Amino acid sequence: MKNIEQYLKGTKYTIVNVLEPNVEIRVAYARVSSREQAVNSHALEQQIQRLKDAGANIIVWDVQSGKRDNRPGLLKVMELVGDSKIAEVIVTRLDRLGRSVPLIRKNVGIFQETNVNLWVLDQLIDLKTSLGMFMVNLLASLAEMEVDQLSERVKHGKAHRRKQKAACECVPFGYHVENNRYQLDHTPFLCLLSERPSNYADLSLYSNSEDDIKKLPGIIKAQLAKDCIEIFLKTKGVSKTIKEICNKYGIQHTTSKKNGNDKIFHWSQPGLKRWLTNPVLCGHTVYNKRIKTATGKRKEVSPKDWEIIYDTHPNDRLISTEEAEDIRQILEFNSSRPGPALRNDDSSKSDGYEEFAYQRGIVYCAECNSKCITKTRQSKNKYHYYACRHAGKGCNNLKGTRKDLIERTLIDHLLQQSIALQARNANTNNLSSELPIKSEKLKKLEARLAKLEEMADFDSEIVALKEKTKREIEEEMNPFSANAIDTKTVEEIIQSGNNILIWYNLSADDKVAIYSKLVQRIIVSNGFVKSIILNTSY
Repeated sequence: MKNIEQYLKGTKYTIVNVLEPNVEIRVAYARVSSREQAVNSHALEQQIQRLKDAGANIIVWDVQSGKRDNRPGLLKVMELVGDSKIAEVIVTRLDRLGRSVPLIRKNVGIFQETNVNLWVLDQLIDLKTSLGMFMVNLLASLAEMEVDQLSERVKHGKAHRRKQKAACECVPFGYHVENNRYQLDHTPFLCLLSERPSNYADLSLYSNSEDDIKKLPGIIKAQLAKDCIEIFLKTKGVSKTIKEICNKYGIQHTTSKKNGNDKIFHWSQPGLKRWLTNPVLCGHTVYNKRIKTATGKRKEVSPKDWEIIYDTHPNDRLISTEEAEDIRQILEFNSSRPGPALRNDDSSKSDGYEEFAYQRGIVYCAECNSKCITKTRQSKNKYHYYACRHAGKGCNNLKGTRKDLIERTLIDHLLQQSIALQARNANTNNLSSELPIKSEKLKKLEARLAKLEEMADFDSEIVALKEKTKREIEEEMNPFSANAIDTKTVEEIIQSGNNILIWYNLSADDKVAIYSKLVQRIIVSNGFVKSIILNTSY
């Protein structure tokens, strides 16, 4: 018995009868497909009782799909069979062993090779007889056909829902489904303890009135979801976002939640990343994000192969088009430049990135062409620099290059390129004396401002709208605004930077957005920048 218990270590099992010496061991195997069946319907409990009544000494069970061939309980039982440690295996039905013909035949083959008997209670199967073997093959085929038919019905149902552009069964946090459409979830979710009134206990604990409970200050799920997005756009990192959310709302860190499709408010890094990139948050409905393989396992599908139905709920968006692009760029930048000292840990600063974060991953050694690593000199005048990772190990680039020197050299280079571009365009008559062509957005903003200026009556809302419109016009005219960066080519951005103050006044976040689009490589050698390779050639 002790030997068999060592085999079953790590699985779910129970010893039913104490074994006497020289008594044959009969192991029973039970299985249900889901935890709901195991807990709510008592299906697992009923199986175990029947197997116990059949005379089993040990009962092993799994709570997993029958199409999976890596069930821990089944693997342990078949290991006992393969080593001839037991005399018989008992199951209630053949499909408890599996729901595919190859899997059942594989296991039955092991029973035949080792002369271990298989007893199936409901189908009266006994492998010791020829009729028993015939029934095994027949019932295995029927079990597989049943699974295939169920899969076909599910596929037809999903195809019908796609034709109706209906919302999926998996709903991301911040949403609920009503009439087959995604809608923002306005359910009260979180009571802010710092804002609760003095009669909090009377309103929440001793009142049965819904009106009294509604008087409690709180936040709805959609607001909470939007706050998570804003925190990410500010902090510029998944792990830092989770840390700030946990600190702000008093929740614990977790590694278990790997998607954003449940109502529980806690995040793991993979889960938050999947949630932020879910097209549902942008007002779209997406299908085919995961597919089921022939073995029954679910497989992630590349985003380029997703089936997206656009603008199915445009009035219930959590993320705008511009925010979605910012999120994509942040995740892409962070994934290509891993390591410490990338993001700013000082919450008092408005920037999410460190001052020289944009240099991460683009500084290379001129001697051995390897990517340089960031270092810090701990002295009275502390400074940061890049050094070749192979310095002193075959590479002669022994002296590091300071990050502030790299930035000054880069700005000088971009300023020279800007002046050269303007001179070239002037020589080819491409740079006329006329004002540059205004964007459509700028024209609309100026037209709106003109109409607002015509309104003589004083109105606080009109004044606020004027100020907002003026700010939007200034942002649109700024050559390095987020909108301008997204719509301009590399050459156009460089040409706009014909003033040295523009480059030196960039924030750390602006540097990441602009320089990562302009610069391909910075080549350094023994304390100096040897060359700069931009993402375009002239």
